[in-house]
Amino acid sequence: MALTKKQMELDIIKWNKSQEMGADACGTFDYCAKCNKELANPCDKAYKAFNKKPATAKKAPAKKTCKKYLRVKKAPTF
Repeated sequence: MALTKKQMELDIIKWNKSQEMGADACGTFDYCAKCNKELANPCDKAYKAFNKKPATAKKAPAKKTCKKYLRVKKAPTF
């Protein structure tokens, strides 16, 4: 199993936080909610899943209108 660059980066961050806490920091990050430890590079995959931008819905096409009906005639001035 080859580690991805992001997995190595996250492992270093996790290691440093573990040292500060005096306990294993695995499972303490926001992206850990998406983690599946049975996969290769679980932190990398969880991080990507957590930070994935939601798919945007396609905009409905604009209604076609006839310009001549949209013209407003000015009231006569006296």
